[in-house]
Amino acid sequence: MIMIAGPSAADTSGPIGVLILFAVLGVAAVCLGGRWAFNLRGAVESTLARRRAALEVRGRRTGDLSLADTESLGPFFFRFLGSVIAVAGLAMVGLSLILATG
Repeated sequence: MIMIAGPSAADTSGPIGVLILFAVLGVAAVCLGGRWAFNLRGAVESTLARRRAALEVRGRRTGDLSLADTESLGPFFFRFLGSVIAVAGLAMVGLSLILATG
């Protein structure tokens, strides 16, 4: 078996691909979180309507019709969750930009 020893390109390269991935995921998180946090185009109401429809379907399948009557997650929860996701996305974008330029 012949082995050629030489410098590997992986030794000198930086993690730029991972940083680009973090930046893209951060931008996506900012978009989704901002949509929920500021209720753009009725995002919170449509999410709640989809959740209620899914609970109704689950209730019909299991025979427990009280599932659809629960109002445990209101609009405030989704707005709060959206703001947390948006801030975390901004942190991801900022961290990836700092590490990419540093």
